[in-house]
Amino acid sequence: MQKNDRPLIHVIGMEPEGLDTRDPRFSHFFQTCRILAGGSRHLGSLSGPLPEKLEKIVIRSNIDELCEQLNAFSGSSSGKNQCAVVLASGDPLFYGIGSRLLSRIPRDGIRFYPATTLIQRAFSLLGESWEDVRIASFHGRDPERLIPLLKQENRLALYTPGSEGPARILECIRMAGRTPGRFRVVENIGIEGERIHQFQPDDLDAIKQTGFEPLNIIILDFE
Repeated sequence: MQKNDRPLIHVIGMEPEGLDTRDPRFSHFFQTCRILAGGSRHLGSLSGPLPEKLEKIVIRSNIDELCEQLNAFSGSSSGKNQCAVVLASGDPLFYGIGSRLLSRIPRDGIRFYPATTLIQRAFSLLGESWEDVRIASFHGRDPERLIPLLKQENRLALYTPGSEGPARILECIRMAGRTPGRFRVVENIGIEGERIHQFQPDDLDAIKQTGFEPLNIIILDFE
């Protein structure tokens, strides 16, 4: 642990509905926070008071720079009795920012606080068990890397990179030489516009003409 007997960097997973800084689990971190980092959606859905002297960092593709800044903060005496908070979606260590942070920040200087994942929320919304589901992500990755999974697995849940995700996955499914029995897209989980799209084998082409929200999960059933 750090010399001040607790980590200085706290990575807090958020539900889609947002987070109140007065939440008793995290209120002390927000009260003593000097650096607050998160995606624009995370920062925008945060409510409650924050310190006046606070540096906000919007996370885009600048994670390496963020890690350098967090390491500098951890190693400075000025960080005593203060902390840095990084906001993330769901479980930061499950297809999230956590692994990137751990690759650059000492493990004993950072702590994680998971929320439920969008995959969990999606299957709860559908009222289905997901014990036999293979989970993968092509957020920031070439979707064609998923083709081996698409050839082998019968139930898949996929994190997507945005509105174009369903159409790109449909192309990969066809490259894999398979046709799903059901192709479902669950979008805007927990927020305004929550919706489930379901496509059958005879109407898969409609996926390319459908406008999806950027926050979506794909669920594929090949059986």
